[in-house]
Amino acid sequence: MATGWRNPKHDLAEQSKVVIEQGFALSLALLTMIFLTYKTFEVQAYVGEGTTEYVNIEEIPETEQMKKPPPPQRPQIPVPTESEDIPEDVTIMDTELDLDAPPPPPPPPPGARGQKEVSPIFLAWEEAPEPIKRVQPLYPTMAVKAGVEGKVTLNIVVDERGNVLEATVVIANPPGIFEDAAIAAMLQWKFKPAMQRDLPIKVRLAYPIEFRLTTIPPSE
Repeated sequence: MATGWRNPKHDLAEQSKVVIEQGFALSLALLTMIFLTYKTFEVQAYVGEGTTEYVNIEEIPETEQMKKPPPPQRPQIPVPTESEDIPEDVTIMDTELDLDAPPPPPPPPPGARGQKEVSPIFLAWEEAPEPIKRVQPLYPTMAVKAGVEGKVTLNIVVDERGNVLEATVVIANPPGIFEDAAIAAMLQWKFKPAMQRDLPIKVRLAYPIEFRLTTIPPSE
């Protein structure tokens, strides 16, 4: 196989090296000439139209803690009393408790001279109390006009002599109408006292009182 002949004047590989080397040398020479021509530089500061800000620092005086004013004095209100030994102008401030004072003496024992014995109240008995005197309660006028009937259950205490010592309302139907009349009548009742081991005793029991329009006595 025969090889082709090349003209050495038109060898591109050889010519490209020469061209690159010549271009690099020419560029270096050109840069050196420019550097030597402009080897001094003058730098000037730029003066613009800016604004100047000023900061003022003020000294703050030290503050003092103000003392809290004392609370106002409590008003001196006179304390009413039934004792003649205590003056009327004694106020609440003068009657405060003295915690250092000695305690009062204990009460005298039961049965001591000058002390009345209080008999116990029984809730159970052998013979129940029986009423021997009944007092009819006064029928309230407003209830008569309105035609209202009712029932009041009282909690009563009957002593050893059959007297009613106290009466309190347990249930009232309707409420707020017949209570006062029932209590006033019951305090006038008389009982045969309750008995326990053949002895009269004081007892507490519940007793009902009914209000019926048919029990109202006719007017004269």
